[in-house]
Amino acid sequence: MKVLLINNYSMENAYDLWAKGVSGSHHVWGKVELDRNGKVEMIIFPHERYKFLNRIGKWFGIGHLDQQLRILFNLRKFDVLYSPYSMANTKLLLLLKWVGLFKKPIVVTIHQPFWRAKDSNKLLRFFSRQFILQYEACIFLSESLLSKTIETLRLPEQHQKDRFSTTQWGPDMDFFDKYCRQAVPFDACDYFISAGHTARDFETLIEAFRGLDYKLKIFCTPKSIPNVKDLPDNVDLNWEATFYDLVAWYKKAIAVLIPLKYPQKNEGCQGMTSLQDVVTFGKPVIMTKNPTLNLDVEKEGFGFYVDMYDVEGWREKVTLLHNDEELWNKMSGKSSYVFKHKFNSRIFSDHLESVLEKVYHESGAANKNRKKRERTMADL
Repeated sequence: MKVLLINNYSMENAYDLWAKGVSGSHHVWGKVELDRNGKVEMIIFPHERYKFLNRIGKWFGIGHLDQQLRILFNLRKFDVLYSPYSMANTKLLLLLKWVGLFKKPIVVTIHQPFWRAKDSNKLLRFFSRQFILQYEACIFLSESLLSKTIETLRLPEQHQKDRFSTTQWGPDMDFFDKYCRQAVPFDACDYFISAGHTARDFETLIEAFRGLDYKLKIFCTPKSIPNVKDLPDNVDLNWEATFYDLVAWYKKAIAVLIPLKYPQKNEGCQGMTSLQDVVTFGKPVIMTKNPTLNLDVEKEGFGFYVDMYDVEGWREKVTLLHNDEELWNKMSGKSSYVFKHKFNSRIFSDHLESVLEKVYHESGAANKNRKKRERTMADL
């Protein structure tokens, strides 16, 4: 089975970072693990070649037009198209599929509200429903997101059973074994750490640390630098570090902090990537509550929730973890357990492989039946 892997960011670069040992395999969305299993040949499609086509695509609301047009000229090279960010770079292909001009099966993962699914405009919701029905398989990374999508778009029950599933996208265990095996004890941990850029509320977190004796290190991007004029002395900002740079910082962190802010209509799997860092390093976590995430950090015993914009809530939980070594050790152990048994790249890739095989065999059977019908019609 030949599977073409596309994404809204460069998979060539993500794979290269993994090959160099700079990043985990989970950022290549199952390719590494499936390559090892040997049942699937996953081909990374060149991310971008003709930038002017993408500029044209933006005029029509179609992202990554260059990529999608090139796919149309490479149909013989793959059996199944796989896109971890669903609508981000498949909109044109779905339009063509809707009218019967694109026949290849498409498998996607969904971890944010589907395109226009919550829009008040009934026409846009109609298009949203038609688009999601074109996929041969949708792997939701959240049970809550799946149920809300079904309810909002009023999707047929049979479609849910045949084409929708859920699984957990987790971090690379081999990467952990190579770089993070030696845990740092509580008395050697010196600060709290918060890293990320999507839907982050660093401003609330900084306010919570104002006046505390504890140190906070924030790693963001140039686009997500917090808008704070008077940064407290106990808070450091860094917007140039790579994940490989962060490995050493994560090891000596007391806990990972994930502050989130987003409108309810955009509620999806915000914070999921940072949770991967939490369990990879066996750390406790404090995060803004996100009911859409499958992994409940309080239920699993390795974290605390605070409400959105809750400065006092952050102060209370940070102080508790900073001062209670026994609690810290208990949470660290449960974080490592979750990583090994519930939340890792092998669990995700095993499910992905089963979905791809199902779609592949069903599409093959469909083609045989279609040819049989054509021969029957010809005989008549």
